Amino acid sequence: MYRPDSRSLWLIALTAGGWWIGSATSQEPTSAEIPTAASNHRPAAAAPDDGVVSRVELQTWVAELGSDSFTTRRRAESKLIGHAIGDQKVAEQVKALLGDNPFPPADMERYLSKRRLLSRLELHAREMLMDRFLYDPAFDRNSLIGWESFRRCAGDTHDARLMFRGAVQGRPDIGRLLAAGPTEAVQWADPETLDRHDSAGWSVALALGCQQQSAVADPQLVRLVAMLRHPGTGPDPLRDHEQRVLSRIIASLLTSAPIDLRDRLVIGLRYGCDEVVQADCRTALNDPSESPSRIVAALLAASKLNFAPTEIDQWIASFSGDDRVSHVWRSMMPPKTTHRTQVRDVALALKLHRAGIDPRTRGFNALTADPILVFRPYSLGFETESSRRRTHAQH
Repeated sequence: MYRPDSRSLWLIALTAGGWWIGSATSQEPTSAEIPTAASNHRPAAAAPDDGVVSRVELQTWVAELGSDSFTTRRRAESKLIGHAIGDQKVAEQVKALLGDNPFPPADMERYLSKRRLLSRLELHAREMLMDRFLYDPAFDRNSLIGWESFRRCAGDTHDARLMFRGAVQGRPDIGRLLAAGPTEAVQWADPETLDRHDSAGWSVALALGCQQQSAVADPQLVRLVAMLRHPGTGPDPLRDHEQRVLSRIIASLLTSAPIDLRDRLVIGLRYGCDEVVQADCRTALNDPSESPSRIVAALLAASKLNFAPTEIDQWIASFSGDDRVSHVWRSMMPPKTTHRTQVRDVALALKLHRAGIDPRTRGFNALTADPILVFRPYSLGFETESSRRRTHAQH
């Protein structure tokens, strides 16, 4: 029978559907209003009268979903939900009865009620599955599609599981996307469309980046690196566990993708990938044949990360006589002058800075601050060789 409120019920039913998390196609629920295991806001459900219910009773309650009486309909809903939640076998029977719902319906009231209750049961089952994923050590977490790929770069921790749940929530294809592996079929999440505080979305984009096994950076990776390198772009996690997980994923990306050492140092400093930064600094600074620009970046990064003072002082001393040019830049404002930075210039500036002296007061007039490396490498040079000699002669 069609009732005046059927239209609103119809709209609710059409928008209440989700997608199933299971061993073969499991994903996180799409609804942001799904109650958690500890929530006090679960839908009210009557407990089974005696723990035993027959199929005839279940069929009767399903039939009563189309009753003219509002009280009868609510009682039938309560009975069905209560028994289904309390017993897995009963839940399967109820789902089968509710799923037998041909369209077009003979009774719109019963049709919409069956859809609504089926959605509630599926949401509950998915929530229980995710509770087990998060908290049950005996649960086979690899049964969730995409988790195995995600944990390889995010780690197998509770923090990572929380992030994975947030990543697949509302994104039905993310698990399958992560599980697809480094193939051309993998479509990256576009980082330029992600909100900076969407840590879950960023974790997916970065995890997909870790799977790319190319020897040369492709355009997608170049864009991703550019966003991670600059302080005004890239992920900006709000919670501590998000920061920890993103740091692990970014560390995996830095060590698995073809990213230039200078970019790795900046990104690693920005996102707390200290082990990666330390390894890269030692690799560059213990190799005299390394390019001047990489040595300069490594000197600045090592000073910012605050290695052992004796180690940093030794590197500064070893490069104090290195007159190779690392950067050349020309100012755009009049007078348009050209500045050249040598490795020894950076070594001197860091020596002054670590002694508590502002390099600007000792001849580094073009010095510009940097939010990650403290000083911008190109700004530690001089316009003329004579000004360089005067500054170095003072020390």
